[in-house]
Amino acid sequence: MPIIRIKYNRFLDPIFKAYIKSNQKWKDWVEPTETEVKERVKKYKEEWAKYEKKIIEGICEALGLNFSQNIIDVHIVSGNDRQFSNPVVIKSGLKPDEFIESLSHELIHRLFSDNVQNVVAGKIFLEMFPDENELARNHIITHAVLKFIYLDVLKEKERLAKNIERSSKSSFPEYPRAWKIVEEKGYRELINYFKERCNKK
Repeated sequence: MPIIRIKYNRFLDPIFKAYIKSNQKWKDWVEPTETEVKERVKKYKEEWAKYEKKIIEGICEALGLNFSQNIIDVHIVSGNDRQFSNPVVIKSGLKPDEFIESLSHELIHRLFSDNVQNVVAGKIFLEMFPDENELARNHIITHAVLKFIYLDVLKEKERLAKNIERSSKSSFPEYPRAWKIVEEKGYRELINYFKERCNKK
């Protein structure tokens, strides 16, 4: 299992703050102080410690893949309009339970990129979901694995419901679209089909 290092990134933060402030969509954004961000990071670390082993092992078990990196740094910045996985950058405005969901989500993406030499996930997603756009395709299996984590590993149905609800309010319609496909086709069935495609490569 990789070590997950969650930390405030004081070098990246000014770049993200400048971006947010230049974006009209975020004109009402209230910039947190560095002290506030660091306090949030402390809470994120405490919350993640409760789930880290189960979540990482569950992600790897579900996909039959392993992380190639021993250490994964998670960079916390004051604000950003979306989180991403390589490098892992997450905004500080999340509640601790939302942070768990966001980090789990990004680690699944990271696991795919870690295995790209042997498993070209994007190509498999295109084969599996040719009628969906790229953003939706890239999130169907991710959401299927999240559902596996919430139901089979953590056994927290309410966390799944909250994640789906938050996705429904996203500015990216592909997120609820991906959840809809997971609900229609079944998370276990989708994961198994993905693994079958991996084994054929």
